[in-house]
Amino acid sequence: MTAARNGTSMNDGSETGDSGGDFVRSLARGLAVLKAFDQDSPAMTLSDVARKTGLSRASAGRFLKTLVALDYASFDGRDYRLRPRVLELGMAYFSSHSFVDIANPILKAAADKAQEPCSMAVLDGADIVYVVRHTANRMMSISITIGKRYPAHYTSLGWVLLGGLDDAERDRILAEAELRQVTPHTITDRDRLRAVIEQGRADGYCAAESQLETGILSIAVPVRDRIGTIIAAINMGVPASRHDRASLRRALLPILRDAAAEIEFALSKRL
Repeated sequence: MTAARNGTSMNDGSETGDSGGDFVRSLARGLAVLKAFDQDSPAMTLSDVARKTGLSRASAGRFLKTLVALDYASFDGRDYRLRPRVLELGMAYFSSHSFVDIANPILKAAADKAQEPCSMAVLDGADIVYVVRHTANRMMSISITIGKRYPAHYTSLGWVLLGGLDDAERDRILAEAELRQVTPHTITDRDRLRAVIEQGRADGYCAAESQLETGILSIAVPVRDRIGTIIAAINMGVPASRHDRASLRRALLPILRDAAAEIEFALSKRL
C-alpha cells in the first residue's frame, strides 16, 4: 500500500503532521516501509523501498536499518526482506479478537462440508481484510491469503460489511470509492451499489457475480456480536462451472448461516 493510498504524504519533514501534535509522522513513515513489502515485492533494494513509499533514500535507509536492528527485516548486501518476527505485529490483532480464534475450526468444517473455499473478513476503512481462509483443497484462480485486502464495494463480503454501517457512513465510503470497471460485470453505479447493499441487509446475505474476476461467484453472510452489531462476514467463492446463483442460495447459504450462528453462539459464551 503506497503513501498515496493511505492518504498521508510520506514526504520528509517534521515529526508531526498537519492533523496536529497527536499525529507522529515518523511512525507513519515506518509503517509505510513495512507495508511496502508484499506478495509482489518480497525483496527490495533501498531504491525500491524509497520509490514505493515516496520517502527519500536517506529516510528509507534509516527505517530499514532500524527494522534490521530489531530483527523485523534482513539485508543480504543488496535486498531487504521481512523476517518472521514481523508476524508478532499481526498476531497482536488476532489475540485481541476472539472471534477469529472461534471462527477458524468452524469455517474449516464449513469448507469441508461444502467442498468449497470459506473465508472471513473484517472491514478496515473502505477495504475488507481477510482474517480466516480455508480452501477445502480447491484451487482458485484468485490467490487469497490472510491479510489480503480488497475494496469493499467489489465483494459480497464487503457488501455485507457495508450493510452493517449506518447509512451516512456507508454513503461516505461509496462516495469516496474509486469505482473501476474491473470486469464487464463490475457494478460501478453508486445508486445500484447502494441498492444491492440495502437488499443484502434485508435478506441477511449478499451474492456477487464476476465483480473482480469473470466467472467467479460468491455469497456472504454477516457475523454479529451479542448486541447485534456486524463484526465480520463469512463467504464462499466458487467458479461458475460448479455453481450458479440458485445453487449458491440452495447449497451454500444454509452452510454459511449455520457457521455464522455457531460462531455467534460460541462468541456469546466467551465474552
